[in-house]
Amino acid sequence: MLSSRYLPRGEHGNHGKFHHPSTTTLLRTKRCPRLMRPALGVPAGLYERARRYLLENEPLRARSSEGTSIPHALSATEIDALQSVGLSTERWKREGRTDPLAQSIADYMALLDTSLTTSQAAKYLKVDPSRIRQRLRERSLYGIEYDGEKRLPRFQFERRKVIPGLAEVLAELPTQLNPLDVAEWFLSPNPDLELQGRPAPISPREWLLSGRAVQEVVALAAASNSRR
Repeated sequence: MLSSRYLPRGEHGNHGKFHHPSTTTLLRTKRCPRLMRPALGVPAGLYERARRYLLENEPLRARSSEGTSIPHALSATEIDALQSVGLSTERWKREGRTDPLAQSIADYMALLDTSLTTSQAAKYLKVDPSRIRQRLRERSLYGIEYDGEKRLPRFQFERRKVIPGLAEVLAELPTQLNPLDVAEWFLSPNPDLELQGRPAPISPREWLLSGRAVQEVVALAAASNSRR
């Protein structure tokens, strides 16, 4: 089962995050029209909470234990997308108030919905779409396969640029990580990443945006690869 306990949040000014208001506004309005929606079977409250955190580039922390289950109104494409990353769509049959897969499914749908299409990413970075496709093949950008095309999660972008050192870090991250785990890794505070004057560790994304040595994050990615 997925170990995804985190995803995203964060504007400039929130806990020292490195965000530009125009970037957040632009990406927040770019929703992919053909992606999953709560009306199609995702618990609306869980989905909207996950989507809000993702739009803010902060980890998704502990959830409430509100009663939820996975409604069965998903399309075949949506079911295929979920099963491709190891998420079951079977009903929760055990006693208890919360289906643990309902949250993971809501997270994954929100991750897809807040990601950019190839054309949107090209427009955001002011490059030709062919350049985005090339970088996806090179794995210097991270993409999620959905309905025959790639979606690019927003954690890898900032101020109309790709975050520093992304290609080097992606080269070391395990290729078998599912998209939720990749988002978790980039957005969750890492105990090995500490800045002087900051009371708590920061995430790999924040470290890369702070201008510190990229190699520190590359080494963490390599270490996570060696443990698998």
